[in-house]
Amino acid sequence: PEEMLPKNLTCAELADIFSSAFPDGSDKMCYDAVIEFHYECCEFETSTIQCEQAVHSSLLGDDSDYSVDVEPLPLNQEQLDASVQISYYALTNIDVVAGTAELFLGIEMTWNDERLRWDPKEFGGCFHTQFRASIDPELTNIWVPPFDLVNRETSLQDLPEAYGTVTSVGDVVWNRFGSVKALCFFDGLEKFPYDELTCSFTFTSTSAYPRINYSLLGNLTFFGTSEHEIRKYQEFAVVPEKSSIELEGNFIVTTFTFKRASRYYNLKIVIPTIFFTILTFGTFLLDQRVGERLGFGTWARSGCFGCIGTVRSMRIMFFFIYISPLRILFAISFYQVSRFYL
Repeated sequence: PEEMLPKNLTCAELADIFSSAFPDGSDKMCYDAVIEFHYECCEFETSTIQCEQAVHSSLLGDDSDYSVDVEPLPLNQEQLDASVQISYYALTNIDVVAGTAELFLGIEMTWNDERLRWDPKEFGGCFHTQFRASIDPELTNIWVPPFDLVNRETSLQDLPEAYGTVTSVGDVVWNRFGSVKALCFFDGLEKFPYDELTCSFTFTSTSAYPRINYSLLGNLTFFGTSEHEIRKYQEFAVVPEKSSIELEGNFIVTTFTFKRASRYYNLKIVIPTIFFTILTFGTFLLDQRVGERLGFGTWARSGCFGCIGTVRSMRIMFFFIYISPLRILFAISFYQVSRFYL
C-alpha cells in the first residue's frame, strides 16, 4: 500500500523500489503495482494505442448497450452531479444598441458515467482515453449534459467540437472553447463615456425535466485581462473584480462588468466640446449689431459638431447629444448662439 512507502520519493527512487521488489518486469505483482501507483516501472506487452482501442471496443463496440440519449444516473439516485467551470479569455464584441455581448469563453464540465468504467489491469494499463463528445447525438460517442445559455444569441452548440477525456473510474472531463453571444440589458449608459456596463450570461439545463444537479467547479477565471493589454486597443475591457459567478437554484449566472476606455472620447469630444462651449460666451463681448457675432457663434457651434464628427459611428453621436451629460454643454452653446436672434 502507498502509506507504507517512504515520503517524498523521486520518480527514480520509486522505480528502484519496484524493480528491486519485482525483478521480473513481467511479474503480475509488479504489473499490479504499476497500475495502483500510476507509474511505469515495468515493460508492458500492450501499447497505449492497443489498450485504448480495446477500451473503446469494450465500452462502445457492437456488443455494447451504451446509449448516448440516456442519462447515467447513479443507482437509487434521481439526479446526476455535474460540475461547471467558466473561464474568460477575451471580449469579442459589445453592441450597445443591439443589446448583445460576445465573449470568448472556456466551458469545462465534469461528471461521472458509471457505464464508462474499466479495469486498467485487464486492458494493458491505460488510465484514460478520449471519446467524441457533442450535444448533437449524431456527432457524439458518449452522453453529455444538456447545458446551454438561456439568454443566447448564439448557442453553445455552435462551439467547435471537442473530445471528452474519460478516466478508468468513469469521470468525464469535457472542455470547450469559443465565442458565446448573449442578449444583455445594459445598465449604466447614462454615464457615457465613463460608463461601466454589466451583462449576465445565464446557463442551465435545456431538458424539460432536468435531472442534472449543476454545481460550480471553481470561481470565475480570467486570462489575459491586464490593463495594459486590453485598455490600449479595445473600446471596452472586462473588470474582473466587479465580475462574478453564482449558483441560483439550477441556474449558473455569470455577470461580467465592462468598462469603457474613455481616453479616446476625452481627447476627441469631451475636452474640445468644453473648450468650444467656453468660447461661445465670447458672444457676450460682441455688440449685437456686429455681424461677426453671428459668425463667431456659428463657428463655435460648428466646432462642437466637428468634435462629434470625429467618432466613427452615428450611434455614438446620438449618445453624446441625447444621453450623455455633455448634452448640457450643447444646450448652452445653442443658447448662446440663439441670443443673436432675440
